[in-house]
Amino acid sequence: MKRLIDSKGEVRFGIYDEPVECINYLDHKIETPMGLHIPRVLRRWKANQFIFVGIMGPRYIVGLAVVDLKVVTNGFFYLYDKETGRVTETTQLSLPNKKIYINPNPDRVEGGFRSAGLNIAIKDGKIDASAGAMAIKGQLDLSDINPLRICTRAGYRDWVYVQKTNPIRFSGEVIHGGEYIDLSSPEYMASIDWTCGYMRRKTCWAWSSISTTLPDKRSLGLNLSCGVNETSFTENFFCIDNMRIKVDSVHFEFDNDDLYRPWHITSFDKKVDLTFYPEAERGERVNAFIIASRFTQMMGTYEGTLITDDKEFIHLKDCPGLVEDHYAKW
Repeated sequence: MKRLIDSKGEVRFGIYDEPVECINYLDHKIETPMGLHIPRVLRRWKANQFIFVGIMGPRYIVGLAVVDLKVVTNGFFYLYDKETGRVTETTQLSLPNKKIYINPNPDRVEGGFRSAGLNIAIKDGKIDASAGAMAIKGQLDLSDINPLRICTRAGYRDWVYVQKTNPIRFSGEVIHGGEYIDLSSPEYMASIDWTCGYMRRKTCWAWSSISTTLPDKRSLGLNLSCGVNETSFTENFFCIDNMRIKVDSVHFEFDNDDLYRPWHITSFDKKVDLTFYPEAERGERVNAFIIASRFTQMMGTYEGTLITDDKEFIHLKDCPGLVEDHYAKW
């Protein structure tokens, strides 16, 4: 598919097997719920885009993101060391500028964020990020992947396009405090969350992500969410050696007042029954009147069972991964 929005300004909703070459969000004919047309010059300021890359393994978890909310931009980069329990992170807010961008082609993942103290560059599968004494350089292997491409309704007339890719082979290293740390596959696997669209003014979600290598040497990727991107279709799936197993709607059971208590995640079709044990977090609370965010991403391990379409039981124990609790107003 060349473009997500057709010549009439209409969105093609659904789940796509073929790549979508351009998320041409400015061509969408936007109206208010009461039918007032929004001119093209104002559409840009209503759209949101972000790229998140996670790298997960037995000792370290790395996360980095470029977030373009049009009225404000955000970048973050963190390293979690399971052995010490320490999270080293840098996050920056910035006004929009040419140094902060996201390519509209989700299959050519490209984005950048440059601000005082934080530089992130993602292009052609290469990752190059630095923040103080912490840096990462590496290569994502995008040659044999099976992403989930999905576009769902958001609110009355808006929409969100999401492309989730789990798992991805990675070769590279983190530099932290003068130490060079190898994060290469198969011990470490990566994931990409590429999102663009006209999201609900106020939204929230719970999210779960795994990218790992199983004890039998097969790769495993998992992406589950509840609260967003669920109108007619869902983004829930797991992959075994690049074979994607679609999952029905999911339920996240966790303690809102203590996110360090275990999370229980189950699916309606019984394919997923997982418990997540949090170990550390990175988060932020931003209240800038027009926009607001209450964001907590937890690092830890999973145990439990996944069931494939062929009724194979995949048992997980001490499996590294992420969960997230997020409220946003944008």
